[in-house]
Amino acid sequence: MASAIYIASGITAATGADFPLDAGSSRLFYCKPALGSNEALTLDIKNVDGTYTQVGTLANSSNQAGTVTATGAGTSTFRVSRSTVSPAKTVYFD
Repeated sequence: MASAIYIASGITAATGADFPLDAGSSRLFYCKPALGSNEALTLDIKNVDGTYTQVGTLANSSNQAGTVTATGAGTSTFRVSRSTVSPAKTVYFD
């Protein structure tokens, strides 16, 4: 699969659209240019009531890419957020 833009280039904190993953499926996320200190991508999972629970840090300056893998049965819905960054960065997924 070719890389696709998930969050457009910018410097402000931003959250991407929900994306579903079937159990056992995964998606890799990363930024270009690379994340600097105090910059991160975080992962949320959508609860059945429509709220979100933060899973944790998906990528940061010491771990530039993060993989989201759905576990359990059925489909889970996730979203990724980018912290404030400088210079502007684009978030991609494969």
